[in-house]
Amino acid sequence: MAAFADEIPRFDVETQCEMVASIGGEFSNVTYNGCIQMEQSAYNRLKSEWASIPGGVRRQCEEVATVTGSGSYSTLGGCIEMETQAADNRQSFSFD
Repeated sequence: MAAFADEIPRFDVETQCEMVASIGGEFSNVTYNGCIQMEQSAYNRLKSEWASIPGGVRRQCEEVATVTGSGSYSTLGGCIEMETQAADNRQSFSFD
């Protein structure tokens, strides 16, 4: 978890990517390297916009991103994107 609200959380990306790369029993260097690159890219995007993301969205999505334990910046970024879009496009329903 982040020490300060305006700081992006620190996740154990190496452990997350090792877990992903080991799915299926055999460790895959291709999957691991791709995972690390994807996480780095997501982290870089989030770092520049983190302070402007509403606190409630940050907290909710940080919980989602750490559901596996070690955390994922790509999951965090995806969650933030979906939450932001959902807030901008609230659906109305009719239960007639």
